[in-house]
Amino acid sequence: MVSTYEIKGKVAVVTGGAKGMGFVAAKTLVGLGAKVIIGDISDKGQHQADLLNAQAGYCAVVFKHCDASEPAMLHALLDSAVSEFGRLDILINNVGILDKPWQYDPSGEYARRCIDVNLRSLIDATNHALHYWNADKNRKGVVINLASLAAHWPMEFMAAYAASKAGIAHYTKCLATLAPKVRVNAVAPGGVNTDFIMAEHLGPNHFSVKTGLIEPQTVVDQIIRLIQDESKAGDVVIIQNNKDPILCDRPNSQIIEAAIKQGTADVNSKNR
Repeated sequence: MVSTYEIKGKVAVVTGGAKGMGFVAAKTLVGLGAKVIIGDISDKGQHQADLLNAQAGYCAVVFKHCDASEPAMLHALLDSAVSEFGRLDILINNVGILDKPWQYDPSGEYARRCIDVNLRSLIDATNHALHYWNADKNRKGVVINLASLAAHWPMEFMAAYAASKAGIAHYTKCLATLAPKVRVNAVAPGGVNTDFIMAEHLGPNHFSVKTGLIEPQTVVDQIIRLIQDESKAGDVVIIQNNKDPILCDRPNSQIIEAAIKQGTADVNSKNR
């Protein structure tokens, strides 16, 4: 029988939580009895926190202004879970931006910002959370990363975005060995029906045109399943519209070891 992680009474941090999937995730967690720190660069987050607190009837959500590309702000965001609610249990690395679609930027500014916000900040936040959890043998944590179908579907017009999401997917798999103390999983949705994905960003070959947009709650429902199922660690779950979730294969250690041995044999034969 699969052990179920109890969300009620836990404290979560959601980056990019003022709108879209982040807000839906925060709302769903509050509905399940968790308390939530919303971090976002948009001050709209304060209104959203007030809204969720009014619905809950108590202070369940605290908003913190945060530019995820700034490590000090990101660390302060995670620390606020402990200062506001006494603990940190769940981290949802949701924040993300697109690089400039369809246009080549010779300065590399958009690509750098995309990698900084989408990938580097996620690693930074996870490392900071791990430091907190590892400081006490009794602490356990859950991390959910937002990858994308773009990680597995080459898109020339959003190459930096796709590369950042591919990095997230592989980073998630790399941390599978942290379980059971810390479980790290990811969802990789296609285009989601939020302000983040607008029609002008989509080209004729974009996966969302082919598969249709996914509702945010569909993605969040899968996030909740990954949080609750204590057997899940290092999983990356692809979510497409009107299709069952697909689990990306984890690297097979036997295949990797065989490839390394073959590579070593090839090198040795060439050096003879």
